[in-house]
Order: sequence, then C-alpha cells, then structure tokens
Amino acid sequence: MKLLKQILCIITIVLAAVECVSLPQGFAWGRGHFYVIGTGPAGPRMATLQALDTIKRMDYIIASNRQAKLFADYIGNKPILFDPWKGFWDYKGKDYQKLNKEEFARFKIERFEIRDKRVSQIKRILSQGKDVGLLDSGNPCLFGPGHWYVEQFDPNDVVIIPGMGCDAAAMAALKKSVIPAHDTRMVIQTAPFFLMGPRLEEDQVLRDLAKYPKTMIFYMALGQSETLFPALKEVLPHDMPCVVVFWAGYPDRQRIVCGTIADMGQKLANEKDKFMGLLLIGRFLEGKPYEAAMKLHQSRLGQNYDSSNR
Repeated sequence: MKLLKQILCIITIVLAAVECVSLPQGFAWGRGHFYVIGTGPAGPRMATLQALDTIKRMDYIIASNRQAKLFADYIGNKPILFDPWKGFWDYKGKDYQKLNKEEFARFKIERFEIRDKRVSQIKRILSQGKDVGLLDSGNPCLFGPGHWYVEQFDPNDVVIIPGMGCDAAAMAALKKSVIPAHDTRMVIQTAPFFLMGPRLEEDQVLRDLAKYPKTMIFYMALGQSETLFPALKEVLPHDMPCVVVFWAGYPDRQRIVCGTIADMGQKLANEKDKFMGLLLIGRFLEGKPYEAAMKLHQSRLGQNYDSSNR
C-alpha cells in the first residue's frame, strides 16, 4: 500500500511538471506541428537558443539553399522538403517584376497552385505525427513570408518561434535610441509600396505623417529610391538625417551609408545592392537622442506640476 501511494505521488508530480511546461496555446499532443522558426538576420550567431534547439528537434525542414547551408550543423541529416520561396517571387526562374503581361497572369495562378501543393504535403506529414520546421529569416511576424504558408493551417497546428529582425541588428549597429529620441512620438516600420502604393504616388499619407516627430524605418526601399527620395523631400526637411544599413547583423558585410533626405538618393544611385539594406530616417541620428527625450519629458512634467499647484 505504501509503495502504491509513492507511485501515485510520483505520477502526480510528473503530471504537474508537464502541465507547467510552457507550450503554445492550443498545442495538442499526438500529432505533428508546423513550426515557423525565426532564425535572425545572419545565421546561427544571430539566432536564439530556442530557434536552434527547435531546428534540431524537427523531423523535416523547409529552407532555401542559403538557409540550409547556414544552419547545416543544426539540420544534420534531416530531409529538406523544398525551397519555400521558389515560385513565390519568380515565375519559372524569372523575377516577377520582369514578367510581361501574359507571364504575370500565369504567375498569379501558378504561385497559388505551388503553395497549395506544398501545404498538402506538409499536412500529410503532420498527420503522421511528424514535425516540420520552416526556416524564416529575421522576425517571422514582421515582413515574414512564412505566413504565405501559415494561414493555410489550423492555428493549433502552428508554432511560431520568434527571431530577431534586421531592424534590431541595424539599430544596434547605429548605437542610437530610435525611441525615446528627442521629441519623437512614434516609430513607423513599413515598405514604400505599402505606405504609398506600388508606384509611390499616394503622397498624402506622407504629408499627414510629416506633421509629427517620428522615426521611419523602411524595408525594401532601395529598389525605388529614385522615386522615394523626391517624394520625401516634398514633405520633410532637407537636412533630416537618414542612414542605410546594408546587411545588418552580418559581421563581414555590414556597412552604413549616412546622409540626409537631400543627398541620400544620389548616394544610393550607384549602389548595386537593391535589397539587403534597411533605410532609417529621423532626428534620432543626431546628438544624444535618449538624454534629450528625458530632459524634454522632465520639463513637461515640471510644467504639469507647476500648473497643478497654482
């Protein structure tokens, strides 16, 4: 009887410990899960321990050739199902931005067909109790293309492992506080074609934003820099500082180009790299932005204190 009580006690403790383990909401035992793993911007050295451990635990991996090479030591001999971005930005190997009208029409149909075929493959594997991990660079929930797949699954079958984005790596390279910073009220993260439309013709949003002190972080801006900077010069002070951080987080490739709204377009004109650069704009690049913000905050608090005690 005493032995039985001890066994029951041990079982109770084990079950309690399992219950306390932090698992994603809706996580279900007995079936496989689709993991989207944020790997950071520059390989294993910028990935979290959680990401690396998760890669090791997967039964199957989905990754581009580049990601597969960067994380080869953690992937090991696991099967790599496919490159998730092949057919996502190209049609039969041709960049979607260079397609003619007929090719683009076929591309719009084919990319969904490719996606749906791959999703069916993943679901078959999950039904066998196996886990599949998709390696998504940076932060998978900020401009993370992995959601092209994620949204086709029951949320209970999906686990997202957070990763550090290139924005964090770029800010660290600049050694500045983007907020608090002077009188900055907000940080805006976007891409030019999301903010102003595909041809950057919707400039009213820029005029509205120009009313407020802000830090702006633009992804995928370099390919349209010849259109973007004239639009920015229409609404922002020409001496507004800005920088482009190329290959943020890559120790052997990272570099910074500094300028202003007035001259950055010209500085980027001869840049061959039109993708791996993050554009940051704002007064946070000047002086001691954090200290300035603290002094401003204190002065405003002092004004409120004086008025409340009159």
